Formats: sequence, C-alpha cells, structure tokens
Amino acid sequence: MPMGCCYPGGCDNEECVQLTPREAQVCITLCRSPEPLSFTQLKEASGLHQEILSRVVRRLTIHGIVAKVDGGYQGKCGQ
Repeated sequence: MPMGCCYPGGCDNEECVQLTPREAQVCITLCRSPEPLSFTQLKEASGLHQEILSRVVRRLTIHGIVAKVDGGYQGKCGQ
C-alpha cells in the first residue's frame, strides 16, 4: 500500500489523521493532479456538493494534509 496521507489503513502512529472516505477521495484527487486544482475543478472531479467539499477541504487544510497554493489546492502526499 502506498504511504501517505491519502491512503486509509496506513495510520499506525498518533500523528496520522484518520480520513473519512470523502476526505480520502479529495486527498487522492489532489495527490494525483500534477498541478493545484481550483475549488471548482475539485468539485467537478469529486462530485461532492460544494458545502460538503468546503468542510472536507477545511478539515484537510487544518490538519496540514492539503495546502492552498496559487489560487488552488494541493495535496501534501506522503510529506
């Protein structure tokens, strides 16, 4: 299994954040993208309603799993 924030089941320490399936989906989408995604692009790619996506992105940002860069969002995969 790949190591990193986005892959559930890989958490074996206190610093690891347990992700919901929606959070994992957003994180994986961002990690697979070669460049940051805008909120609209992320919404289209995930298929999530904007209110749900907003909560997911906020939680991932608070935990340092996602960063806002250049007007978009980028996953911090395995960092």
